[in-house]
Amino acid sequence: MNITQSKKGDNLISIKINVEKADYEEMVEKTLRQMRHKANVPGFRPGMVPMGMIKKMYGASAKMEALNNIVSDNLNKHIFDNKLDLLGYPLNDTELQQPTDLEKEDNIDFYFEAALRPEINVDFTNTMVDFYHIVPTDEEVDKVIEDLQQRNPNTSHPETVGEDDRLEIKIREAKNGKEVEGGYEKDGVYFNMSQIKNKTQRKKFIDKEVGSEFVVNFAKVFGSEEEAAKVLGNDAPAASDFNIIIDDAIRNEKPELNEEFFEKIFPKKDIKDLDAFKAAVKAEMEKQHEAETDPILFNKMIDELVAAVKFDLPDTFMKRWIVENSQGNITPEDVEKNYEKEYVKGLRWQLIEDSIVKANPELIIKDEEVKDFVLKQIFPGIDYASLEDDMKANLDKIAANYLKDGKQVEQLKNQLADIKMTAFLKGKMNINYTETSPADFMKKLEGDGKKKKK
Repeated sequence: MNITQSKKGDNLISIKINVEKADYEEMVEKTLRQMRHKANVPGFRPGMVPMGMIKKMYGASAKMEALNNIVSDNLNKHIFDNKLDLLGYPLNDTELQQPTDLEKEDNIDFYFEAALRPEINVDFTNTMVDFYHIVPTDEEVDKVIEDLQQRNPNTSHPETVGEDDRLEIKIREAKNGKEVEGGYEKDGVYFNMSQIKNKTQRKKFIDKEVGSEFVVNFAKVFGSEEEAAKVLGNDAPAASDFNIIIDDAIRNEKPELNEEFFEKIFPKKDIKDLDAFKAAVKAEMEKQHEAETDPILFNKMIDELVAAVKFDLPDTFMKRWIVENSQGNITPEDVEKNYEKEYVKGLRWQLIEDSIVKANPELIIKDEEVKDFVLKQIFPGIDYASLEDDMKANLDKIAANYLKDGKQVEQLKNQLADIKMTAFLKGKMNINYTETSPADFMKKLEGDGKKKKK
């Protein structure tokens, strides 16, 4: 066995593997003995077929199998021992490889062509990306505050029923104003006053005191037996009269914009006045806009780096590699036609990204980061570090179950890698931000989309 390596061109090498008979002879003999033991040939008992016949029948295939294994193992060993940093995997060198008669030749040469990763120096100082810093308008901030008030109401329990209250009642089936012995009954029935559309029926409840007891027909109250069943339960006789007792009235009221409300929305920020609260809401909105537009900025930063970082690709080799690794799905004509448009940017960015990660190992995604990422997606806003051990153990089980799907884990790793790389590049590259409103940003985005289509 002899392996030699020579330079073939810029970032291209040729690897020659010379295999002698002594390298594979024993392996072939072992394979043939196994075949003889298993062979089922008419006229011979199992294991008694003459070796000469076995060699004639299976010699070429056994030799090919042995050569494939030896060449593959030694090619991989050569790559590992020489620390070759390759693009893809070596291909057969069609220029140097000679036709071989396996049955007649004992010493055989195998030639491979391999592409070395180019040396890449990523200099961020000369990069420049134009982008937008989205600043919400005062009207948009006020709208979000209004929404926060709606979603975080003050809850009270008034003594009398109001127009928009939620009621908790007991129901007992009744007939002629009296409860039916053994009839349908249920506690803890809830409904909103807004579900009662008929004004006459609503008046039966408005201003009633908690604890009041009276008879109603829920099919009339809610407009139909079907709507009544949604409130009472499908097993209830929705057409019947019911004696009801109002157990509770629950009223949600719009909270005042005071320190108590500020603390509820932004715990531990010690916000004292409305101006400071609006500023905090605005800052959170800006963060949200930034997170939503980061993928767009990421693509712009990739475009800038692909254009700015100069290195040569072994294009001829890469075109062959794409075709041979497509399992017949891509033809040489397809690659030739679409190479610049569909492949070059991706190849160049992959090499640049690998170079950045190699120089900055903190960008490598760790399993613990994936678990934390999953927990934040399932339980947004949770402070994992502050939880009790039992709760942490339960969350860990949920995350572990979620991460059993290997394909899903790979998608999460890619997503997390993009997030980390985006943050890294934002800290390294020169970005010229222009302030704009959310509405104007969308217009600019639509305009950019139309330009690309043209």
